[in-house]
Amino acid sequence: MYYLKNTLFLDLTKNQKASLFSFLKSFVKKYQKKSIDDILDLFIEEEQYYYEVQNPHFEWIIELFENEQFIKELKILIKENLKQLEIKEAQKPFLEKQKQIMKEQRKKASELKMSKEKPTKKQIYYYDKLCKQYNIKQEDISEKSRLDLKNIIGKILDDAESKISPQKGLD
Repeated sequence: MYYLKNTLFLDLTKNQKASLFSFLKSFVKKYQKKSIDDILDLFIEEEQYYYEVQNPHFEWIIELFENEQFIKELKILIKENLKQLEIKEAQKPFLEKQKQIMKEQRKKASELKMSKEKPTKKQIYYYDKLCKQYNIKQEDISEKSRLDLKNIIGKILDDAESKISPQKGLD
């Protein structure tokens, strides 16, 4: 896409070119199921409509629609945007898998950090309250890590949920 900015629309200013590229990128994304010619026709039609209602996106573009070179460059840009969208769509499964891997790595890093830390006062207090609430004998937690206590609390809560299920009611 970078090389297109240096080769297309050489007669436009830097700002005109940037705004046209940006707008066309979102416009093509909106109509990506259509052909290049259909997208071009829709773009020209929309720009002429907005020009007629005196609210154009680009005031300078209407005269350029008569220039064959400009239309040719617009087609190239639309084609390149469609290609970029296809590539992005093809990469989607890989990106999702990568996100999942990164999420797992963050979780492992967090657990590793927690395994080296002492439990917080809130964790100890919460553990004591849960043990009293469910009449569970308290374990010695003086040598436990923050991760160990988190897992113990999670197990207590899971056991409590399984005892109180919507079908059974209270045991």
